[in-house]
Amino acid sequence: MSYGRSSRYEIPSDGTISGAVIAALLASLTFGELVAATGHLEAIPALYGVESAVNDWAFVVAHGFVAALAFVAGLTRAANHRFAPAPLAAAPYTPFLGGCLGVAYGTVCWLVGVAYGVPLWIELTGGTLSLPCQHGASLMALIAYGAVLGTWYPLIRTAVDGR
Repeated sequence: MSYGRSSRYEIPSDGTISGAVIAALLASLTFGELVAATGHLEAIPALYGVESAVNDWAFVVAHGFVAALAFVAGLTRAANHRFAPAPLAAAPYTPFLGGCLGVAYGTVCWLVGVAYGVPLWIELTGGTLSLPCQHGASLMALIAYGAVLGTWYPLIRTAVDGR
C-alpha cells in the first residue's frame, strides 16, 4: 500500500505570484537601502567581478527575487504538507507568522550566504576573509529583508486572492 501524494503540478494562484513579486521588490529595496547606508552596496556585484555603480541595484534586486522565490516556494510547500503544524499552515495567510518565518529565513540566508558562503567564495577567487565572516550590517539588512518579505507576502496574497 502506498501513502504517496499525487505529483500533479498545481498552478500558483494570482495572489501567490503577485504576492511573491511585490514582496520581493519591497524586500529587495529595503535590503539595498540598508546596505547602501553602510556603504557596502558595491560589494554584491564585486563578488562576481563586476565593478559598475549602475549594476549595483540590479544585482541586489536580482538576488532579492531569487531568494524570495525560494522563500515562497518553501513556505507554500511546507504549509500545504499534510502534517504541517497549524502555525506553519497559517503562515502564508498571516502577516505576523509570515514575518517571523521571514526573520528566520533572513538569518539563515546570512549564515549560509554571508558568514560562510562569502569567505569560501573569496578564498576560491584567490583572496582571504575570516571564516565565519561577522558582518553585522548585512545581518541586520537580511533580517529586515526577511521581515518585509514574510510580512508583505501574506498581505498581498490574501488581498489579491480575496480570501
